[in-house]
Amino acid sequence: MASPKQAATSTNKVAAGFTLPVPYRLFFLLIEPIATLAGAYFAFFDQRTYLDLTHATSAPTPIPLGTSIALSQLANLYFAFALSEALVLRATSDLRVWKTVLFCLLVADFGHLYTVSPLGGQIYGSVLEWNAIDWGNIGFVYWGASMRIAFLAVPEKFTGFQVHAPNPKPEFHKNEFQPKPFGDYDVDVKIEACGVCGSDYHTVSGGWGEQKFPLAVGHEIVGTALRVGPKVTLIKPGQRVGVGAQSYSCLDCRQCKNENETYCTQQLDTYGSVWPDTGIVSQGGYSSHVRTHEHWVFPIPDALPSTIAAPMLCAGLTAYSPLVRNGCGPGKKVGIVGLGGIGHLGVLFAKALGAEVWAISRTHAKEADAKKMGADGFLATADKDWNVPHKMTFDIIVNTANSFEGFDLDAYLSLLDVHAKWVSVGLPEDEGIKIRNQTFLANGCFIGSSHLGSRKETLAMLQLAADKGIKTWVEEVPINETNLGDIMRRMQKTDVKYRFCLTNFGDQFGA
Repeated sequence: MASPKQAATSTNKVAAGFTLPVPYRLFFLLIEPIATLAGAYFAFFDQRTYLDLTHATSAPTPIPLGTSIALSQLANLYFAFALSEALVLRATSDLRVWKTVLFCLLVADFGHLYTVSPLGGQIYGSVLEWNAIDWGNIGFVYWGASMRIAFLAVPEKFTGFQVHAPNPKPEFHKNEFQPKPFGDYDVDVKIEACGVCGSDYHTVSGGWGEQKFPLAVGHEIVGTALRVGPKVTLIKPGQRVGVGAQSYSCLDCRQCKNENETYCTQQLDTYGSVWPDTGIVSQGGYSSHVRTHEHWVFPIPDALPSTIAAPMLCAGLTAYSPLVRNGCGPGKKVGIVGLGGIGHLGVLFAKALGAEVWAISRTHAKEADAKKMGADGFLATADKDWNVPHKMTFDIIVNTANSFEGFDLDAYLSLLDVHAKWVSVGLPEDEGIKIRNQTFLANGCFIGSSHLGSRKETLAMLQLAADKGIKTWVEEVPINETNLGDIMRRMQKTDVKYRFCLTNFGDQFGA
């Protein structure tokens, strides 16, 4: 776990650090320093051998005084470079530092070529008579300077589909944006799929109030980890990973240490949050890349396709956490209110956890789907006395409903056994429901809520889905301006079964 100081460093430090490829590190941290020190020794103390080693029979006798003096100076430069590698390069992976030291090597190489110029032009063309170390180093330096592109392909700025102002019929525009500074614990992810959450629509429509625009939403992200900070231990470059709705917390408070980091008072959302001391607004997954603290980057099991896993990172976790925290399992009777993006995953996970699962919806329109998902029973609240046969028989009810219009809370709570729990996770735009103390008297039930889930729960959920073959009911849609507008209009009408997932990111942002 990172301390608050470490966490602040990961957020605020302006750096370009990353883990270098192993062959490159071996060369510049082991082979090159030894070779450079050897070169420094011979260039200063045994110039005849130095020239024989590097230019073979091209070296004259005696060595010209000017060349001898230049070789002595070159020895100092080689020694300084070797010392820099030993002290600096082992202590940092900041690309800017590496480029600076590589530039010094380049200067040393050109210095070498200049010092031997009095020996005649033949030394530059007679490759068979010397070891070509200088030309090789020059090429290697240029290759190293372009490492960021060759190995990481991480641009300085990211690109995403942003909304410029709140609108019930939002328009999306492809823009470049500046991500937060790359920190020691950060991971850059190239996105390949992103689920569409109800939160996305409530945000861009203005239904949840003031937001920070322009804004790219999306927090059900799956992609490839391209670059990791020097202190990252949880993720490796090249892994397929996911990012959900949270991207930061202090990791040091009581909540964080008790695996309740989603309730940390310093928690930051994946999009729409302002990174401390930067003024930069976090941007979401309708984008080319996302930059996130490693704690909220999750390896995706091979058995889960990206479009199946993506919606689990918000909708799935929102349902899974309250289920496991409140005892869902064999011998428990669990109700899931609302059969939408969160609710259908609630049914799938509750069944996978071994509970008796009942789907609760307004009408019978989704009953057949609920049964296909594994629900043991179905209740339609439009039916007369729908709750009567099941009063005081449920152990847990998770409410995922996105609207409280016509919502009879007393009837729902009557389903709960003594001291059983009602957990609301849906976030409607309206004022919500009114609660009277009398509502609780009949069974002494508890009512509460739940917010996302911990890293531990996320990893367990993904593994459960992989082990049990759980499949999100998803409609795949290629990402572009037109499709995003259509999706938001359909979201407004709840016209989706049961989650959209954006695909074809390479078509818009490059391979």
